[in-house]
Amino acid sequence: MRAILKQGLFLLIALAGIYAVLLAASHLFVGAAYREGGLDSSLAANTIFMTDPKYVFLNRAALKPGMPRIVFVGASNTAVGFKQREVQALLPDAEVDNLAVGGSNMTQIAQIVDLVQELQSAAARRRTTFVIGMWYGTFVQDRFRWNTPDRRAGDTDIDIERYRYGFYRRTEHGPQQVLPAADLPLGVALIHPYLVFDQLSRRASQALRERLFGRAASRTDAERDSSVVSAKEKETALRYWREQMHSDGAIAGEQFLVLSNMIDRILSQGSKVVLVDLPIPHWHAQRSPFYQEYLGHRKVLLSELAGRDGFAYLEMMDLSDDLEFSDEVHPKPRVTRQWAARVAALITTVGDIPPESRISTGGTLIAGQP
Repeated sequence: MRAILKQGLFLLIALAGIYAVLLAASHLFVGAAYREGGLDSSLAANTIFMTDPKYVFLNRAALKPGMPRIVFVGASNTAVGFKQREVQALLPDAEVDNLAVGGSNMTQIAQIVDLVQELQSAAARRRTTFVIGMWYGTFVQDRFRWNTPDRRAGDTDIDIERYRYGFYRRTEHGPQQVLPAADLPLGVALIHPYLVFDQLSRRASQALRERLFGRAASRTDAERDSSVVSAKEKETALRYWREQMHSDGAIAGEQFLVLSNMIDRILSQGSKVVLVDLPIPHWHAQRSPFYQEYLGHRKVLLSELAGRDGFAYLEMMDLSDDLEFSDEVHPKPRVTRQWAARVAALITTVGDIPPESRISTGGTLIAGQP
């Protein structure tokens, strides 16, 4: 027995030594996972995190507490419409982060907010403004959005990342934290070799995956700017959202309740909220069976939030020109600076930004009232 224990100990020491070498090599040749400046989940594919959920879950450790923060959360149109670098240029005395994750509903957006806040001190929370992008596509019920063959029913993309490296464990009451939030930077540093291997293996297999499954559609900014959504593409988009919503027009109140509760939690922690009603093309709003239902829910929500300290609402449907969108929801690159200017103007009315840095621009700016 003693010999077996001795051999086992030697094996563990050897494995630890091998991993230490891999750890040092991965940091030496690939470098730190974090970047200077605000975080931008749209850059995930060019980092060792590879995907925006993994980028948000692990890279939030790079959030810096020393200055006012503007944190954008939402789905892909929040990522595309509010480019981090464009908003940052308008708010130089704050650090702007865009942590939007494509395909999010309000449940996942709320998870991202909670993950950010768990790393913040009380003082840092008071210097943070969350900008929440919403449109009817962010109100898909959990039982429809998070029930696909590639996941355990109910697990969001963020949940999958919680469990992937053992930072959380699954319980009957939901995810339970294993790695304390304060130790997240250490945890990310220790799994660095896994992140590097994942990145290398994906790149190495890219040609094979493209041959088997086809190349993912990709367009340049110039191509998106010059595109016009065809009648066939409109029909496809409308059909897609009927399938996503599992309805012919009704929208359940579940995700509006999630949003309301999320805003309550944010405000109770001393942070501020800018709720942005994101525009969709005029043709989409007119032809979608969901848009009018969405407006009814929105009216109720805003009446409940009216007058709340630290809350502001931005309505942007005046930017719904069909020719300014590359598909049924995403703005063309040529108009994103206008989106950035619109939201930055409202942020300066509620955020922790010095008066001398405030900008003025047109738009519908409504603070604390519907």
